[in-house]
Amino acid sequence: MNAAPEAMVRVGDNPPAEMATLSLVLSAAGIDHQVDHRSGAVLVASGDAPRAMAEWTTYEEENHGWPPLPPPRPAMQPGTPPTLGLMSLLALFFAHTGPWQAHSLWFARGAVDSEAVLVQGQWWRLFTGMTLHADLAHLAGNGLIGGLVIHLLSRTLGYGTAWLLLLLAGAAGNLLNLVLRESAHLSVGLSTAVFAAVGLLTGLQLGHRRTRSLRTLLLPLGAGAGLLVLLGSGDARTDVGAHFFGFVTGLGGGILAGLVFPVAPPHRPALQAGLFSLATGLLITCWWYALR
Repeated sequence: MNAAPEAMVRVGDNPPAEMATLSLVLSAAGIDHQVDHRSGAVLVASGDAPRAMAEWTTYEEENHGWPPLPPPRPAMQPGTPPTLGLMSLLALFFAHTGPWQAHSLWFARGAVDSEAVLVQGQWWRLFTGMTLHADLAHLAGNGLIGGLVIHLLSRTLGYGTAWLLLLLAGAAGNLLNLVLRESAHLSVGLSTAVFAAVGLLTGLQLGHRRTRSLRTLLLPLGAGAGLLVLLGSGDARTDVGAHFFGFVTGLGGGILAGLVFPVAPPHRPALQAGLFSLATGLLITCWWYALR
């Protein structure tokens, strides 16, 4: 006499979209089952039901919240930031100061000089040095690459917030570059601020991440580091230290800004104009100290 076939029971109460996943989980566990496509049910022998439910419950617990939701994209601020105009002013300033020359008053008073900053306390050079360029190629490189990065940062944070943060981060990067060197050092150029802007954009992505898993944190950090390697190295005259420390200080500032503003800072035209005026006033004050 043959034994009666074992009754089939439904595993869980899953929507049709999960049938294929449940079937894969049961197959991986070696549990025989049937898929009823008409009813959207996955059926197993009654004797296997407790084990099947345990396998499915374990799978759901291990994969809860995965894949993670994509991070919110920083909202672009309305309007066009004055990036092009500011890059044009930088070019006009270069036309006035000229390239690096030993007898130039602008470079003698405004370049980032380790002895002048660290020994004589001329802190303003950390800012004024970013407005000077050694030659036309130096200016063009910083203007083209920096213009794109700073424009994106300005659209993300608002132009006033962006320019004030990148100036502060760039000056901090210049300071670290001097403090951590063992020999005298002299440098000029906007590139420290440019890589501070790259760091700020990277840090914003890290600060905005809802999920703090390693894989979600490494993606923007790897992208920022890749830009640093791709754009921040060059010939023997390239100040790699300034690029690196500009990126590091910008990264820290960006993470902090991303935590303070979970999505994007509020767009208030008066606030952005005020912060931009503060950044402009800071540069003018630094040059006043340099030339007095």
